[in-house]
Amino acid sequence: MFKQRYRMAAKILLSLFLLLAAVPILPAQEISLRKLPVGTPWSDEMAPLVQDSTLYFVSNRKSAWMVNRTDQNEQPLYKVYRATIDKKGRIGHPQPYELFSSEQLTVGPLSFSADGQKVVATLNTARTPHQDPEPNRLGLFEAHKQNQNWSSFKAIEMAVGSASIGHPCLSPDGQQLYFSAELPGGEGGKDLWVSQRTESGWAAPQNLGPAINTPGDEVFPQMTAAGRLYFSSNGHAGLGGMDLYYSEESRGTWGRPTPLPAPINSAFDDFSGFVLSGETSGYFASNREGRDRLYQFEYELSFCEKAQEVVEDQYCFTFFEDSPFDSDTLPHRYIWEFSDGGREIGAEVDYCFAGPGFYEIILSVQDSLSGEELYEVASYELLLEETRQVYITVPASPDARSEIILQAELRGFGDVKDVRYFWDFGPGTKKQTGSTIRHSFGKGTHTIRCEAYWDNQRWCSYRIINVE
Repeated sequence: MFKQRYRMAAKILLSLFLLLAAVPILPAQEISLRKLPVGTPWSDEMAPLVQDSTLYFVSNRKSAWMVNRTDQNEQPLYKVYRATIDKKGRIGHPQPYELFSSEQLTVGPLSFSADGQKVVATLNTARTPHQDPEPNRLGLFEAHKQNQNWSSFKAIEMAVGSASIGHPCLSPDGQQLYFSAELPGGEGGKDLWVSQRTESGWAAPQNLGPAINTPGDEVFPQMTAAGRLYFSSNGHAGLGGMDLYYSEESRGTWGRPTPLPAPINSAFDDFSGFVLSGETSGYFASNREGRDRLYQFEYELSFCEKAQEVVEDQYCFTFFEDSPFDSDTLPHRYIWEFSDGGREIGAEVDYCFAGPGFYEIILSVQDSLSGEELYEVASYELLLEETRQVYITVPASPDARSEIILQAELRGFGDVKDVRYFWDFGPGTKKQTGSTIRHSFGKGTHTIRCEAYWDNQRWCSYRIINVE
């Protein structure tokens, strides 16, 4: 084990600044924003998602070929539309999605399975117009693709009573169904819930808890392949109105939600986000220009050139005393006592501290026969600090045959909130964002760069790995 040697001969304040040469803190990544050319002057659009190079969204516009029913405010009901996206990212003219052509009432947000063979949609539980004075509640319905055709929609049965539920999101593996509803046992308002797929159907939903849900409304969930939950809320501290957030789950507990930065979030209602693979771009809806419109965002990634290599902080030392002892005849020994509870004996000792912190060290001389303390040589104060860096954790033996998990952690900056991490694996590779990601490497030596962004600041680190 590598140790650092320190001679302890005088009373000093020893501050070990375990820092490399300072890397400048630079402005954060820029975010480009553009309004999608899919709206009309008299309609609202929301709930965008992309599947197989096609943009799907929900709109209350009038259609030329379907019966245009209205709600109690004489506004057209919401339906699903879709538009193709070409290789240059250009969006075609929106058309009603024919899968829902037979639906006479509201068609709300939907979610596809990862393979595109299943779809869950928000529909009215009573599928035709009726005069019942009771509200026609919303529910979730599922359809499956059979060859090139879709099956009829079948209601998803869950223990939700007479409540309306909507805004479905299938997890990437298809085993969890997230949705929004105002159910008993929640935090108030509309909450996010999750149901587990079982052999007999969908289990009773579980509330995601107070870290996610508030007395306000939490709506439009999206679970990404990296395990990050995006959602919209007006109950967390944001920029105003409805804002977009994400949270990550660790050991069954959801972390504190992080708001997406401006200009994605604003003082207006910003909601129903859909983040693309890699999580450096996506879509959302906002009423910042009056009506609900769809916007596309993208991080303009410009990784800093002078990143620092990740270092392993060392907290192990060899302490030794070489000051003369007055008596050559009296049997004696040196006793080292450390404020973290450790104790070592000898003129030279090896000792490891658990991590950064402020420690006191007392060196005394003791009669080795009687155990009586003869005198205290000195007391010392030791300050250990972490290296400022984006620490990158990689597997011990990266394997080219499978994806590996990479984790990033900002160290040496104290308690920093709302940190975003961006990853770069070299020319021709796709950028990613997230504190924990998955990536496949070919055999050979690779340089991984990761940058942390917080409060208009950034810090850059890199690590070299060998993949077998």
